[in-house]
Amino acid sequence: MGSSCSTGTLLPAIVASPGEGQAWGAAVSRWSTAIDRGPQVCEMPTLTVDPDTASRGPSNWSKIYPKAAGEKQSPIDIVQKNVQSDPFLAENPLRWNYKGLHCTNLLNTGCGWRADVTAQGPNISGGPLHHNYQMVQFHSHWGTCSKMGSEHTVDGEHYAGELHLVHYNLDMYSRASEAACSDKGLSVIGIFLKEGQPHEELQKITDSMKKVIYRGDKCSIDQDIDIGSLIPKNSSYWTYEGSLTTPPCYESVTWIVFKEPIEVSQEQFEAFRELMSYKEGEGPKAPTDGPILKNYRPPQPLMGRVVRDPAN
Repeated sequence: MGSSCSTGTLLPAIVASPGEGQAWGAAVSRWSTAIDRGPQVCEMPTLTVDPDTASRGPSNWSKIYPKAAGEKQSPIDIVQKNVQSDPFLAENPLRWNYKGLHCTNLLNTGCGWRADVTAQGPNISGGPLHHNYQMVQFHSHWGTCSKMGSEHTVDGEHYAGELHLVHYNLDMYSRASEAACSDKGLSVIGIFLKEGQPHEELQKITDSMKKVIYRGDKCSIDQDIDIGSLIPKNSSYWTYEGSLTTPPCYESVTWIVFKEPIEVSQEQFEAFRELMSYKEGEGPKAPTDGPILKNYRPPQPLMGRVVRDPAN
């Protein structure tokens, strides 16, 4: 069983302090700049975003990043009775191939961890995707305990965490930074995490986390990671059109959220929560700086969008 926690408040935060401004301002901006390591094409925030002006929590993001108040924001609550079965998705199965993909670096972004990857050619296609998409990185969101931490919810219920595999449209765009702010630019696979047995491949990430305790720390990933093993055995999924879940919240994402979670141990979640939101040697600069105990955005209004799944 996971540790107990209060579910009375669903405000995302990086450290366990009251209020909505818990280090999200600068930290989420640091994450959003990192979607591509080449020259930025979109208006990506810089690493020097002032936390005092870059918002005091997700409800204020739109004051700095107007897209955050758009009509296709993510995450969402997936209400199963309202999901529409789409025969097209059944006739055009989702395909993925992560062979030849190499994980290069692990980074503490100040709001979580990110694993960069290099890939040769496309990695996913089919299903709701009309183009080929190539993976660029993966990262995770989590909460203070096993009762909450996922960004998407199902019938109002959270999972303990959520893994995001980020891909860009290889057919239409030359780099991920261009795709990030463009129509059909990105596809993100969302994989729910529940507390249970250790995950062998994610253990390779947590084994390296002692090298990236502080914001900006970066290390090589010494062990090859089988990305395909992160996909649940039951590959049934939901899909909808949405956005990045952190500023600048571009509405460029085709979401594919697998229905079945994978298991991650309590010890692996604890390794996530031991990451720090500040740089080594600088120490906490605000009362909210400290361990990254949770880093998820609450569900956003559906605004008339349709969530689909493959017809049985």
